[in-house]
Amino acid sequence: MKAKNIYVLIALILFLVTPATSALAEWNFGIGTGFTLLNLDGDIGIDTQGLVSVPVKLDVSLDPDDVNDLMKSAFGVAGYATDGTWKVTYSIAYLELEGDGKARNLSADIDFKTTIAELLVSYPVYKSDPVTLSLAGGLRYTDQEIDIDMTLTRPILGTLKRSNDNENDWTDAVVGIAADVKLAENWSWNTLADAGFGGSEGTYTARTGVTWRFLPSWSTTLSAKYAAVEFEDGNKGDLDWYLYDVDETYLGLGVLYNW
Repeated sequence: MKAKNIYVLIALILFLVTPATSALAEWNFGIGTGFTLLNLDGDIGIDTQGLVSVPVKLDVSLDPDDVNDLMKSAFGVAGYATDGTWKVTYSIAYLELEGDGKARNLSADIDFKTTIAELLVSYPVYKSDPVTLSLAGGLRYTDQEIDIDMTLTRPILGTLKRSNDNENDWTDAVVGIAADVKLAENWSWNTLADAGFGGSEGTYTARTGVTWRFLPSWSTTLSAKYAAVEFEDGNKGDLDWYLYDVDETYLGLGVLYNW
């Protein structure tokens, strides 16, 4: 399933679910965006299309400054709908990084694109002022495309050039538990831990954030998120082999419009 299909799917689900059920209860909504610092640490594996004898694992170690230097484009949006009991949350994020690298006599120009779309539904299983614990479940879709132009320089035989355009997408079923704590009249602390399986080898995510409702219709959230993502397609040595085994760490500041 491609990214544009996910956008349509999420819009359709929200259109069908939230307005229809609002006739039975008073629903509230929110939508917003923000700024994020991103740290990446792990490995991306690809086939070298015959340039060298073994596939290559690219060591990914990018701090927020590195990501910012390599960033070609990025956007994200997130929102929610709730009747006070059921809560639907969704998010879509896109990132494109562009750069180059060199190892011995092999150089490469790399363009990496990723799209992540998530839809979760949660229901409270424990309430005791000021704490609410909820079970959450849903879907997380990931699409990644990595385009690499490789050049192998050989002292006597000259140079060889190859291109590897590899696109993969997967969908995980997600289950987790959320904790919401009311800190004060317009302040809350929200935490979610979840695990996703199905398309990936396993994705584990933990996120936490403090929200301030500074106006009746506006709120801001300072949040942190950690995701351990492992996905592998094919076997090492195959021409279409692809590995993404990366720990992602986010620090974000978002603003939401609520109604």
